[in-house]
Amino acid sequence: MKRSLPSPKKKTRRRWLRVVLGVVVVGVFLLVVLPAVLPLPASWTPLPAASPELLDRRGVVVARRVGEDDHWCFPRELGDFSPWLVKATVAVEDSRFWTHHGVDPLAVARAARDNLTTGRRVSGASTLTMQLCRLLNEKPRTWPNKLTEAFQALQMEHGWSKETILTAYLNRAPYGGNLRGAEAAAWRYFGIPAKDLSVAQAALIAGLPQSPERLRPDRKPEAAKVRRDTVLRALFREGFLGEKALAEALAEPVRLHPPVPEEGFSQWAESALARRSAGGRTTLDADRQREVFQLARTHADSLAPGTQVAVVVLELPGGQIRAMIGGTARRGSPASEFNAALARRSPGSTLKPFVYGAAFATGRRGPESVLLDQAMDEAGWNPRNFDRETRGEVTAAEALRLSLNLPALRLARETGLARCAGVMRACGVSLAPEAERRAGLALVVGGAETDLLSLTASYATLGRGGRPGGALWWADEVYVGKPAVLDANVCRALDDILSSAKTAPSGWEALPPARRPWFMWKTGTSSARRDAWALGHNTRFAIGVWVGRPDGAGDATLTGHEVAEPLLAKLFTLAALRQDNPPPPATPSAVKTPPMKPASGRVRIVSPGDGTSLLAPDGVAEVFPRADREAGLVWLLDDRPLGEGEMRPLKLAPGRHELRCVDSDGGADAVRIEVR
Repeated sequence: MKRSLPSPKKKTRRRWLRVVLGVVVVGVFLLVVLPAVLPLPASWTPLPAASPELLDRRGVVVARRVGEDDHWCFPRELGDFSPWLVKATVAVEDSRFWTHHGVDPLAVARAARDNLTTGRRVSGASTLTMQLCRLLNEKPRTWPNKLTEAFQALQMEHGWSKETILTAYLNRAPYGGNLRGAEAAAWRYFGIPAKDLSVAQAALIAGLPQSPERLRPDRKPEAAKVRRDTVLRALFREGFLGEKALAEALAEPVRLHPPVPEEGFSQWAESALARRSAGGRTTLDADRQREVFQLARTHADSLAPGTQVAVVVLELPGGQIRAMIGGTARRGSPASEFNAALARRSPGSTLKPFVYGAAFATGRRGPESVLLDQAMDEAGWNPRNFDRETRGEVTAAEALRLSLNLPALRLARETGLARCAGVMRACGVSLAPEAERRAGLALVVGGAETDLLSLTASYATLGRGGRPGGALWWADEVYVGKPAVLDANVCRALDDILSSAKTAPSGWEALPPARRPWFMWKTGTSSARRDAWALGHNTRFAIGVWVGRPDGAGDATLTGHEVAEPLLAKLFTLAALRQDNPPPPATPSAVKTPPMKPASGRVRIVSPGDGTSLLAPDGVAEVFPRADREAGLVWLLDDRPLGEGEMRPLKLAPGRHELRCVDSDGGADAVRIEVR
């Protein structure tokens, strides 16, 4: 029996069926399988590179700087944006964002109808996902590029969640000028975080990416308001706003509040970013910074014109910087960019406590030891006391309390100047290499320069009972307890001698006893009265004050007692900084520590030799320091005292290093090492 052949019509239907099936298969492959298989470009990340911003200890933004690409961009997670901003962006840009898969067929059909009807392009079909793809890979708006964006949008929807896509868009969209991301726009236009935007503010910002320059509210407020109202009506249409709320938002005028940089933060911010260019959370307490700055500015205004005030507040035990005032000059003046807290200046008599501490630590001297206060002749140098008088025999406690130069110089010579300098460095004072050699005994009275931050950190060491700690700038830095470089009883003896209970600061008489907090303090005045200092601690905080002129000009009124100490006393009376309970005093007998055995002759470093050059193929070189004796030695690497565990072997990073050894009599030797 013969099989009948299919009719031509059936053949045609089958042929078209195969074509349609093939198109469907190819379409499924192109629109479903391929986007799911192909990975997104490796350079695509949900969050863009951030512009530097500094946060205080509680996470509050206190300073911002433009990024390396000259854009302001501060990425945030989706939960850090106002819910109104999220709703407004979706409502006006892509109302079906939560239901489509990267390409919206309904939007494509609508755009095609409108464009064909009018004969020109009047609407687009780009979804938020497609717009994000364009932001991540900017290209001219051509049909091939639009198809590429559509394919990449399908890819992205497979690789990222809707929340991630929306987060990436809100952090990358342009909002006018060099603003990228909604956080930057909220800060620049309204001076608030994006999470605090009202419905009207959120609507204004959500409407900007359509045409950022044409709609900029700071330049085109009328156009921005028209676009804002369009977004508000979209929110109403999508059911996010009621009629009453819509009417109130539409009636709200466009009020911009550009951020005004806070005075008192700029010098600290520049110094912090110089240390960590990406910024981050710091140890600064913004409330304390403002409070301290106002006191410093008021104090500076009471002094001669051109006089600047710098303040550092460190919290114990960690040494976190809670406030740093680099100067009190008005914004815009040349002096406003000068950070006096980090400038190297002559410290006057503020180093004397460490000379006495070094002497007390030997056990051969104590607070009641008798010192000689009479004229000296040091190779033609005739130092004198600040008041130009001598008192004959005085106790060490009296000599330090009165800040007498002559007894301190004699005590430094007796103790060993190298030993005194070693104690200064070990406590945290930043001194230049060989400062004691170049300055000689004048080091005791300010003959070598240092800076306010390190000097305050050294007083913090006294407040910790002799444990050094430095100054911490960043919240992720952890204070690592180090071995004490001075005995706790020695520190208590210094606290007792310089106690505010024994030597009343300025204005103390006007305060009732109950309102007089405890702190130890010391002032200093540099040669020619160029710098006035006052420093101290109260076991909770160490505070340093510097008063002077950035150009280093002298002034007869610049003395630590007259212009620096009154501010220090006021700072220690602040409610957040005060301490009403003094530490337990040290008895004279408790000051003494077992004396170290005196060595015969000057100590000498045997290994490594001076000028040694080492190779570090793995990034670290190891050396085994050895001196011609072992007992009673203090080792310092780059002016930092070394603990016992760091010595065998000593690991050195690439660079130039100085290894110093100080014996119990103050004798010292040093070698220089280069690691390549």
